[in-house]
Amino acid sequence: MRHKELLKFATLSVVCLVATITARAQDQTLAQQLSILDERLSKLRADVDALQFNQQQVQQDIKQLQGQLEEAHHDGPSASANDLQALDARVRALDAAREADKKAIIDQLAKELSTMGSSHGAAVTSPSASTDSNEHVVQKGETLTSIAKNCGITIADLRKANNLSSDSLKVGQKLMIPPK
Repeated sequence: MRHKELLKFATLSVVCLVATITARAQDQTLAQQLSILDERLSKLRADVDALQFNQQQVQQDIKQLQGQLEEAHHDGPSASANDLQALDARVRALDAAREADKKAIIDQLAKELSTMGSSHGAAVTSPSASTDSNEHVVQKGETLTSIAKNCGITIADLRKANNLSSDSLKVGQKLMIPPK
């Protein structure tokens, strides 16, 4: 019987110990939560202070702009109706000139494209080729193969005419185009 009493006492002691540990853990968890809430509250207070400061700055800016507006009203209108009409006329003239320039550029491009299309089989078809019909200026992306094909000659003939030992070309390099 004594064992039963000791067993009950031990069980009761363990239950009390578990309850005490659980209570302490809850206290620590609550303390951590309170600490987190305190930090958030501090941040919110700082945010409110910053907002109040920004509001004061905005109010000062508004007062300054109101003062400038009143000063402008006292000085009279800065632009008359005639000034506005003159500016409007200048804007329209610039727009018309811009449209005329755009049309001229488009017409020029159309002429160049039609010239390129009609001389497709010619010895020099690149728009950047010089006026000498036996010379070609290398453009970005061009290769010996593409130039030879456009000119109707072989790569070997192109290499021989320009004393080239490899296929590498540089943009802007001038090549002599041999006769077919």
